[in-house]
Amino acid sequence: MRSFLSVIFYSGALFCFYMFGLTSFISTQTVVDKWSALLAFSVVGAVLFGIGLALVRFKNWRFRVGMLLLVACLVVCGVIFAILIAPNISLIAGAGNVVSLKDFGDYQTGGIVLTIYLIVSAGLMLWHARVTHLKEKIAVLKQRVQRL
Repeated sequence: MRSFLSVIFYSGALFCFYMFGLTSFISTQTVVDKWSALLAFSVVGAVLFGIGLALVRFKNWRFRVGMLLLVACLVVCGVIFAILIAPNISLIAGAGNVVSLKDFGDYQTGGIVLTIYLIVSAGLMLWHARVTHLKEKIAVLKQRVQRL
């Protein structure tokens, strides 16, 4: 039951970090609106992810955080590439607002956010691999000591 609930919280956190990455590309909002939305998505995403990690007792937290950021980055890249392919299509956003895909033009901020996602994700995944390798070595040494 804990793992099922943690997956639900991870999904909510993934959505928030995806929206954080996508919102960073928006160029038509005012600076205050954009950064307040980014702050809201990051806080809600961090809280949801923290609850999900707490449910599984923070087991493999480096791997889980790295995977969340990597998946969020890849999904945002997919959406942005779709926007670049068909820039004249209009979408219906929340509350029935029509949003033109030309509104996504702040590539500098969006690129910085995606780069941070990738760097943090790679760092955490490499850190997880090193820690896992050390744990395996310790387990082998414990077995050798027990045989003596």
